[in-house]
Amino acid sequence: MTTDSPHVAYLAPSDPARPQPGRDNDGEADRSENAVLTAYLFHLTAKGHRVLRHRVVTDPVLASTDLFDATAGEVVMACHRSHYRALIAAYGVISDCARLFCPARRALLFTAEPGPVAKEFLSHHKIIAIWPEGESFVRADPAAETDEA
Repeated sequence: MTTDSPHVAYLAPSDPARPQPGRDNDGEADRSENAVLTAYLFHLTAKGHRVLRHRVVTDPVLASTDLFDATAGEVVMACHRSHYRALIAAYGVISDCARLFCPARRALLFTAEPGPVAKEFLSHHKIIAIWPEGESFVRADPAAETDEA
């Protein structure tokens, strides 16, 4: 029996991440995303956050496997690259998945610092950018909207 309704399946911290939709299975990208997801999971739990690994399942394809930071109310999706096509694909997936975790902010977890164009894109679309720096993680929160009169 199949269903068009996506659902959330919870995973153990050691379960592997998924290949991103629209991307060929790329061992190196998957390994780097798994590594940054695992490091971020341990970073958040060390800070006392309640973090869940999840897989959003649609039939017949897998939409995403990432983190939900229940303490901060953030859906986090790993993203290996920050070029335009990768951002568009990630934007679509995280926007669709975030609706299953209402209310939730959206965050993309990169394996390296995204460039200024990617940060502007994410800020415009109200998505938090997160990347590793040394033994910690850096966040670029979306710019606050200002009223221009």
